[in-house]
Amino acid sequence: MPPPLAGLVGSLGLALCVAIIGLTPGADLTTAALAGIALAQWAMRCEATKTARALAGLTLAALLPGFLSYVTPETLVTTRQWLAGAQALTPSASLSSWRPPLLATLTLMLLALILLLRQRAYLGAPVLLIGAALLLVAQLLAALLPAPTIPLLLVSHIDGFALLALAALVLAQLLLARSWWQGQTRLNRSLLPAGALMLVTLALWQYQHRHSETTLYDATQNDGARLAARLSDDIQGHLEAMRRFAHSWQLLNTPPTDEQWRSQAARLHDGDFRYLLNIAFVRPDSLIAYVYPRNQLNRDVLGQRLYEVQTQSTHALEQALAGKRQTSTDIIELLQGGPGIIYYLPVYNAAERPVGAAAMAISLPLLADTLFDALDPDTALLSWHANGRILARFGNTRRQGPWAHHYRLDLSGQMLDVVQRPRRDYLLAKLSRLPAISLTIGLMLAYLLYMVLYTFKRLDEQNLAFRNSNALLKTEIEERRRLQHEIEWLARHDELTGIANRRYFLELVEAQRNTRPLSLVLCDIDYFKRVNDQLGHLVGDHYLEAIAGIGQAVMAEHDGFFARYGGEEFIGCIPGAGQTRARHVAETLRQRVYQRALRHADGNSVSLSAGLVTHTTGPLDLPRLMQAADEALYRAKQQGRNRIENADIAGVSDV
Repeated sequence: MPPPLAGLVGSLGLALCVAIIGLTPGADLTTAALAGIALAQWAMRCEATKTARALAGLTLAALLPGFLSYVTPETLVTTRQWLAGAQALTPSASLSSWRPPLLATLTLMLLALILLLRQRAYLGAPVLLIGAALLLVAQLLAALLPAPTIPLLLVSHIDGFALLALAALVLAQLLLARSWWQGQTRLNRSLLPAGALMLVTLALWQYQHRHSETTLYDATQNDGARLAARLSDDIQGHLEAMRRFAHSWQLLNTPPTDEQWRSQAARLHDGDFRYLLNIAFVRPDSLIAYVYPRNQLNRDVLGQRLYEVQTQSTHALEQALAGKRQTSTDIIELLQGGPGIIYYLPVYNAAERPVGAAAMAISLPLLADTLFDALDPDTALLSWHANGRILARFGNTRRQGPWAHHYRLDLSGQMLDVVQRPRRDYLLAKLSRLPAISLTIGLMLAYLLYMVLYTFKRLDEQNLAFRNSNALLKTEIEERRRLQHEIEWLARHDELTGIANRRYFLELVEAQRNTRPLSLVLCDIDYFKRVNDQLGHLVGDHYLEAIAGIGQAVMAEHDGFFARYGGEEFIGCIPGAGQTRARHVAETLRQRVYQRALRHADGNSVSLSAGLVTHTTGPLDLPRLMQAADEALYRAKQQGRNRIENADIAGVSDV
């Protein structure tokens, strides 16, 4: 079961998700994904693993298209195509409603993958959780730090209650995972390099993201500046053409006729000056004498005196009629309707005397339509402003971007404010996918790094365990060999004296079955019971060890072997020795024991009695020989002890 704190935080996350759904009028995919992860975590805590994985899988599948739209190049799938696909399912969908911000998308996807992997460390769940935590921290910092100078086009974090809900879900997952992975040293060694790589990746993404948006901002601003410069150049070119038109009448001695005026004005108007409402000839008394084109709007102004019907242009008109200079009005309401500017140019005759003025009325909406005709309306919204009034507007007003570029346009002394607002869809199509791709690749590399390090650490631990097992096995084998050797040694040797026991002695004698002659010496310590009773068993054991050492040394000098037969009895075998030689060996043994100064309680030396038997011919009958030696030993004790007696049996001879 999960820790209580993890369950409490997870419940808080689920409650926040429910609150977001209830408070949000139109729940988007971000809200749905938060709710899906919260329910999946709750199911996992309730040990409903299949349900948890199903919810996590559905959430991951819902987030995948939006994630792909961040990293797929525009040349493969355009932003409009992604939006069209979303609107095919939901007609009112927008980019922000069908895909969460990039960092939130990655965080939710990592949480879903952790649940799909069932928190298994060897499948990389810990590094996915670290990644989700780092992405959450990046979103918290973005939400808390001051907003950048340039508004972000692509906001990569969520805020408000949604961010709190996401933080609760990540925290609950961290608390829950702590109890599962605590104490695994290989995790720390694998997570540190992978986490460091994730931090570097996030820092690189942040730099690339800001740099790409700043670059795009500068590019759109420069595009607008070039457009404004081109518009200004076009207008100045048109004004220069109008000056040449006005100066062309200096070749005449009289004012132009109606026919002459219409003929010349048609060439100017019908060429590049379609935005001119009219080109009129104004007499010195401000009466409009001729006008071109003579359409319904312009017929209404023929014969009108401008001093009377358009007082805003009186000052400019007076200077042109007086032949002083070219003038223009401010932005005024034209007689034909709509905002515009009227340029007045003096008209002279051949004597250079003013005979009237050429009035050219420029409709600013028509000018904007003419100049913006070659532009794509889906690129940006352009608007002309003067004194807080919108004079003209061009472009699509839907889904405008966060940027507004301001320019000043000079219309021969009249300044207009031009505002360019690039559309969001256009900007998103132009925005580089490199930051999102770099972030994705960096997270994948961190995951692979963790998997490699974790696998190697796991293999190292397994190899170490294998080596330790081998060492323990070798130690155990050696110990078993030692114990086996000890058991075998104990099975053949006397534990107290260290010499051969009765069993081993019989095996050694059996090995000499074909040796002739073969002599046996059966010895017994005289009055040994007194030693134990009067001096103690420790002294008795010491005497036994000493006599065993003497007997083994004596027998070894004559290529024989010596054994403890039982109690205070010893037996020796001398292969190849006849009775005389064997008796000499037995006497040597008796004398060395007696001379060792092993004392009884009364001070007398400990002595040895022995029975000697020698086999020379015929098959070896060991029980019979032993019985004969025992009888000879008995006679030695009967005859006073500390002596050697020969056995008298058939087949025994002196060699």
